[in-house]
Amino acid sequence: MITFEEAVPVFRTIRRLAIRFVNYPDLQEQAWDIALRLNQPRAYDAQYLAVAEREGCEFWTTDSRLYNSVHGTLPWVQLVTP
Repeated sequence: MITFEEAVPVFRTIRRLAIRFVNYPDLQEQAWDIALRLNQPRAYDAQYLAVAEREGCEFWTTDSRLYNSVHGTLPWVQLVTP
């Protein structure tokens, strides 16, 4: 938890990032395939993985559970460690 005063500069920084929104017509089907193939119970994880797979980029996560369950099959999934 952070205070409103602490959040203001963080929000301003986030607004300056070059975030690109994507919308692929078959993203849900691709995410469903990943979820089934890799036994991923969380829909949002499968959707993030589907976007990274589609974009051909690395996917970095702090979620060691997700990393451990998919890294053997998806070597482009990387773990952020403290």
